[in-house]
Amino acid sequence: MDGGGRRLAVIGGALALCALAGGFLGVGIDWLAGAPKGPPPVVIGESPPPVAMPGAVPAAIPTPAPTPAPAPPPALMEAPCPPGLPDGPAPRCHSLRVPSDWQRPDSLPLDLFVMVLPALNGAPAADPVVVLAGGPGQGGSDDPRGTAAMLAPMRASRDIVLVDQRGTGRSAPSLRCPALDPLRTWFGGVTAEDAVACLDPLRRAGYRLEDFDSGQSAADLRALRGALGVERWNVVATSYGGVLAQALLRADGAAVRSLVLNSPAAPDATWLDLDRLTAIRQAHRRMVEDCAAQPDCARAFPQLGQAVERLSAALERRPLELRLRHPATGRESDLQLNWPMLATVLALRLGSADGMVVMPALLDRLDRAVLRAGGTGRLEDAAARALVMPPGIWGVLDKLAYGLNLTVGCRENRPRIDAAAARRAAADLRPHVVADAVETDYDAACSVLKLPPVDEAFYRPVESDVPALILTGAYDTFTVPARAEAMRRSLHRATSLSFRGLGHDVLGVSPCGRNAAARFVETLSVGDAGACVERLLPPTFATRLPER
Repeated sequence: MDGGGRRLAVIGGALALCALAGGFLGVGIDWLAGAPKGPPPVVIGESPPPVAMPGAVPAAIPTPAPTPAPAPPPALMEAPCPPGLPDGPAPRCHSLRVPSDWQRPDSLPLDLFVMVLPALNGAPAADPVVVLAGGPGQGGSDDPRGTAAMLAPMRASRDIVLVDQRGTGRSAPSLRCPALDPLRTWFGGVTAEDAVACLDPLRRAGYRLEDFDSGQSAADLRALRGALGVERWNVVATSYGGVLAQALLRADGAAVRSLVLNSPAAPDATWLDLDRLTAIRQAHRRMVEDCAAQPDCARAFPQLGQAVERLSAALERRPLELRLRHPATGRESDLQLNWPMLATVLALRLGSADGMVVMPALLDRLDRAVLRAGGTGRLEDAAARALVMPPGIWGVLDKLAYGLNLTVGCRENRPRIDAAAARRAAADLRPHVVADAVETDYDAACSVLKLPPVDEAFYRPVESDVPALILTGAYDTFTVPARAEAMRRSLHRATSLSFRGLGHDVLGVSPCGRNAAARFVETLSVGDAGACVERLLPPTFATRLPER
């Protein structure tokens, strides 16, 4: 999921993954009567495809950020909206047909699902806000309620455009892998056979896996802007969405009025980069120091600094049996909890949004639960199980277009790094980081998918004068804030706001961040909206777990 944030950012807006409390909805949309003939997109998932669109738009563009040649934009067709919509004016839902390869106008078509949340004032500005979701694999329409709440200050006077990037959400074909147990993606058990089973139906239907990448998605966005009749728009991008936003700047930068990068991933970043893995250990140490500086937290957890070492030693000696129950389906799964698995979960929870607030209490509870489990070999404590698999994550993984995560990762991410060398370089970070457990799914999938890497130009910094606002959190373990700072140097009109007590996905949980972003979109300046005390304060840790 992500240069740095392209893995589970699955967890990108999600924890927030857990403020991943941006839970995702999945409702199928039937083909309308009279839809065009021709090869219907195959859906690798459970939901039927959305409304088909009339013919593809001819275009010829170079990789890695294809730009369609000038041509009449494809037309939007009305599509039914799913249930669970936000309050306010009724959303408008559409489908847009685009070619799967913008260099081949006669390539098999894709249908993109688009939802427009109308401005609350009834008189929207001419320049709407388009939202680029993370993952890769999250659909823009997966959580319209959560997005509407997050962008409420912007929606006061602007339409909000939610687009399911190719392969995600209600777009067709879907690159979901419904046959793959979400626990396999969460705990790194994906095999080469899993990757083939997920994506081979797409190939057999005539699609090319290499067409599901950031460059083609950027060309889709340009076509969508034309179909909406929008001359310029504002872009809000979270996590992996930051990679897509930079591809969009290359493909259609003149049409971007403003850019808000929310904990953005960089095109040249991977989850195995040493700076990202080091940030995980730094976040653990920062938590211990911040807790020690708060009298209540220090008193409640005097041995917090040794918790990771105790847990790792106990689970290295004896992994524990664990039974997890899916909150929606009731399906139960048994697995063996070892330290590499738990270390990965702790890193994601610690660095996601405000997930660190309960971490001292959770670590303490888990520490005691593992000690009690020593006699039985099973982890029975409910709160400890919730740490291992937070309830909000189930919904995210159920809806994630994991196949797109693999195609983007294997085409854009993995070619940039020697995985074995990266893991050796991070050996000294153990026990906080177990690099041998990071991106093992790419190890398995990329070797069999054999996707050609994107052109090296894809990784070059984007030089742009578009006004940009970059929001980062000091606790972020998904996307390294220093990478965002490097990004700022090539975005010549960029402003950065850092948040001392937050991790990944600032907009997901920060009122100050939301207000600053809304002010920026309105005036192209943050002004005094970013001068909030919230930016400077460390997290205030909970000393007790919330009642369930």
